[in-house]
Amino acid sequence: MIPDIILSSPSLLFLYYRIEQILGIISTPESLIKLNGYLEKCTGASFTEDPAAFECILSSREQIFEISKLLTISETYFFREGIHFDLLAKLLPKYSHLNRPIQICSAAASIGCEAYSISMLLEYYSKTMRINYEIDAFDISSEAIETAKSGRYTSNALRTDGSAWKYILDAYLIHDGGEFVVCEKIRKKVNFFNHNIMNGLDKKYDIIFLRNALIYFSSRNRFIVTDEIVKSLTDNGVLITGISETSSIYHPFLTSKYLADVFFFEKKTDSNQMENSNLLSTYLPPKEKSYPRSINTENGRRHGSVDRRDREHRTGDRLGDTNIKIESNIPLKQQKSFISKHTNLPVDCLEICKLLQEEEGLPNAKKMLYEVLSGSGEIPVSGSSLAAAVIFFLNIQDFDSADFVLSYMEKYNNESFSLFLRGEYNFLKGNAKEAANYFEQAAGKDGAFWPALYRIALLAADGNHIRYEYKIIKACESIELGKNNNYECFMGGFSPDYFHRILNRRVLDGKLT
Repeated sequence: MIPDIILSSPSLLFLYYRIEQILGIISTPESLIKLNGYLEKCTGASFTEDPAAFECILSSREQIFEISKLLTISETYFFREGIHFDLLAKLLPKYSHLNRPIQICSAAASIGCEAYSISMLLEYYSKTMRINYEIDAFDISSEAIETAKSGRYTSNALRTDGSAWKYILDAYLIHDGGEFVVCEKIRKKVNFFNHNIMNGLDKKYDIIFLRNALIYFSSRNRFIVTDEIVKSLTDNGVLITGISETSSIYHPFLTSKYLADVFFFEKKTDSNQMENSNLLSTYLPPKEKSYPRSINTENGRRHGSVDRRDREHRTGDRLGDTNIKIESNIPLKQQKSFISKHTNLPVDCLEICKLLQEEEGLPNAKKMLYEVLSGSGEIPVSGSSLAAAVIFFLNIQDFDSADFVLSYMEKYNNESFSLFLRGEYNFLKGNAKEAANYFEQAAGKDGAFWPALYRIALLAADGNHIRYEYKIIKACESIELGKNNNYECFMGGFSPDYFHRILNRRVLDGKLT
């Protein structure tokens, strides 16, 4: 949902769509206002006065690198989220037997603290283990990359979060006039360069770090980037994402793993044909029809919109190769009226888990979408099947299909399950207020339904700290009450203990990590 402040401004709306097209990210109103001011300063005119000048700047590769820092928060420091470096240390024996250097990538590397932390850790362990390695690190910001290449940092690059690795930092950082310089041996091991992650990677890696970057991408581009990353992993290659991102990552060729108290992802060994597969057309929701380039400068709103009938055709197309024919000329509301009535649709979490394990839940999702669209009554419907389908569609960010199936489910199930899924639908679309309302309702019906309390705690982060801690405590209590109820199927399969640790850590940090 595009904020009204953007819709009301021709220049902001133009920037919103162009930035998503160029960089793949969804910009906040604040960052767009800042960028708009920068562009007006560069061009000497507003967008309405000289739209061509804006387009010229946004078509410049060098300018895109420069303005990218206005759109994202490049917070980084040595050994940030140190638990991932514990994981890397645990994984090293697996790679020590390679007859070649370990290939590692630090994607969206910012000013280089992550890449250097990786190099320091591997260099340290190479003293006792046969390890050879190569590290590539890139970022879209040329300014950030120049800082990374210099290897010179202020004390702000050293935080308590990474203090457990001080014995390594002391070995490879040199004090110089109140600043810290990465020693030459470590700097030579990292290859820094400018690159836009949306353009994919042209090399295979054993380990890819892509942390705290996907949060900026639109739902579709998030999946596209993940797909490109997976294609660039070697067989059984490892993807490490930010702690707060792991529960929202979905890809049919990734398997979630758990080691050293943290989750990560491993590329499946049966994905050798992935490069030649039509993956995106099977798993990814169709791209929304592009809006015309012309913009109504009187009210800032776009001319035209996605045609309803086109949306109906595209929904039918999502069924893929099931040879199902949908009468796409039948209005959606009329199709819904054909569905046979059910008195109750109970939900069983174990059944949901089983359905999601079968080809990541795709066959069930296709069947449920067909049932809701056609109302044939030929496929047995259960609350568990519908819930599993909604979870699948939310995982791949196919919000149209998720909404369609969930709307049907809500007619016959008003328990915590459907309320939470409606909250999750709004949460993933960025509608925080609506999401919080549904999560509160779900928690009110079942105090042990910890996924709802967990989301409530996250949303409370924007409030005062006392309220935030109170919500986290309530969420932890809920996790304890419901940890044996298999509710993890609603949270990407991650265990209750995992979310319990995240919440406790947030209290200790005193802020979101």
